[in-house]
Amino acid sequence: MVACAQHVVSAHNEYIVLSSGCDSGVKKGMTGKICAEETVGGRAVTNCSARFVVTSVSEEQSIAHITKGDGNSAAGKRANFDLKLVPSSKCSSRIITPPKRDEAAEFLRDADRTFREGDYGGALERYESFLHAYPNHDKVDFAANRAYECRVKLGRTATPAMVPPSSAVPAVVPPPNTTVQVTPATVPTPPPPVMSEVPSGIQQADKLAATAEHSFQLGQLRESRAAALQALRLDSTNSRAGNTLRAVQVKLVQARFNAPSDVAVIDASCYVADAGNNTIRMIKAEATTTIAGAAGEHGSTGGSALQARFNDPDGVGVAQDGTVYVCDRYNAIIRKIGSDGNVTTIAGRAGLSGKVDGAASSARFNEPRRIAIAGDGTIYVADTGNHAVRRILPGGGTVETVLTSSTSDRVDPIGLAIDANGNILIADAWSHVIRKIDHVGQLSVVAGLPGVSGSVDGPVGSARFNAPEGVAVDSDGVIYVADTANDTIRMIVNGEVTTAAGRAGLAGAVDGSGASARFNHPSGIRSDARGRLWIADSGNQAIRLMTDGFVETVSGLPGSIGTSDGTN
Repeated sequence: MVACAQHVVSAHNEYIVLSSGCDSGVKKGMTGKICAEETVGGRAVTNCSARFVVTSVSEEQSIAHITKGDGNSAAGKRANFDLKLVPSSKCSSRIITPPKRDEAAEFLRDADRTFREGDYGGALERYESFLHAYPNHDKVDFAANRAYECRVKLGRTATPAMVPPSSAVPAVVPPPNTTVQVTPATVPTPPPPVMSEVPSGIQQADKLAATAEHSFQLGQLRESRAAALQALRLDSTNSRAGNTLRAVQVKLVQARFNAPSDVAVIDASCYVADAGNNTIRMIKAEATTTIAGAAGEHGSTGGSALQARFNDPDGVGVAQDGTVYVCDRYNAIIRKIGSDGNVTTIAGRAGLSGKVDGAASSARFNEPRRIAIAGDGTIYVADTGNHAVRRILPGGGTVETVLTSSTSDRVDPIGLAIDANGNILIADAWSHVIRKIDHVGQLSVVAGLPGVSGSVDGPVGSARFNAPEGVAVDSDGVIYVADTANDTIRMIVNGEVTTAAGRAGLAGAVDGSGASARFNHPSGIRSDARGRLWIADSGNQAIRLMTDGFVETVSGLPGSIGTSDGTN
């Protein structure tokens, strides 16, 4: 009736493991019945009690689901297929071949990637094959739990017991014209894999992802985005939510940037130095607008917002009265955008670089990059080309040098922030450190080692950064760093440096929590009154927002350069 003998190696609830795989001709979807042979009155009698369908196949074994009868009583009995098996040296069915021992880690990583991509059927096959090949591996409990999560997501509840290949009953081909008495194989049944309940957060994330997909299909884009973001807050690996969110962004988001370099926040408005477009933009509510400059046109003209021109405006700040200040980098001047929209120069002279203190009109700068505004109205400027920190005093506008480089310690300030005690924090990109100027003008290193780059977390003296361009401090005194060349956001608190979001060396544009998020050359950052962190993700042409460790894109379409105003 069949080309080779098959036995039920082990059974667990509704699933059984058979001793034959694709090498014997077994294919996924084949059906058959479980039989036992007995001798009654000197005659061989075959009794069949249960039916099955093959659900998974490897080279030497297969897994079947009992569709009728009792699977638990099937161990050791014979499996008769409805179709004749044809032995084959090749496995033509879609299978997953158990890898060699030295490939176990890579095989498990492939299963994890498939799981994160949302292909739960493919992931289930991979995890089951891993369990089958490596029953004693130290990751077997993890793989069993993940396999169980896959079954829950696929609407299945039972789990087959997995057995090592060495315990399989070898196929036996009976000699011609010979009656064979089949002796049930004695194989110890291993305990089922350790299972755990799927976390409620993951289940809720799946429901929200489905809601996001449904809303997207109905054209309810904002509702779809809200549901997708909530799903990602619960489970950053939910690929359904991530895919829907990207689809929503393509359809909904009209605003475009060109290498946005810095942000400033007050009340419900975020101002953006859109350096590549030579404009200053504003994000408010659900839209982005240009408040000064003209995209694609550079110059130094003042006047109304429509007339004003900039030349690579790299830094932006906003005072408590709502006045916006700009570091106009290649014009080597500091500009002001008043409440009436008029743009004026408050220090320096367009096109004349230098390092001169004194009255505002006589002062000279060299590629000023970033700006920070103290509570008393003093404006601090990272005068990067001069390797100095300058300040513009309130009232008369006199310019003074606060810090300049020494021959033994070069300082290249870019990002600036002021903490509650009046200390000036500096992101020193060239030296790969965060520095501080205290209230008496003393310079010190807050974190990192001057001249040594890296991506190390830990105590501030052991931590390493890579060309940080942004620094911010919140109301609790926590310091945040845009670790630009590492594509991460770092955090300094209680003398320890940790990575708050992103992963060093992995650039991308992924919304999510902590290490799941991805950035591309994050530059300027600011903390708002609610403790949220606004980030100019320069390489992604987007503005990101981090709230309680969760990163989302609030304006711009990652990877798409443009000049358009419009919806966020």
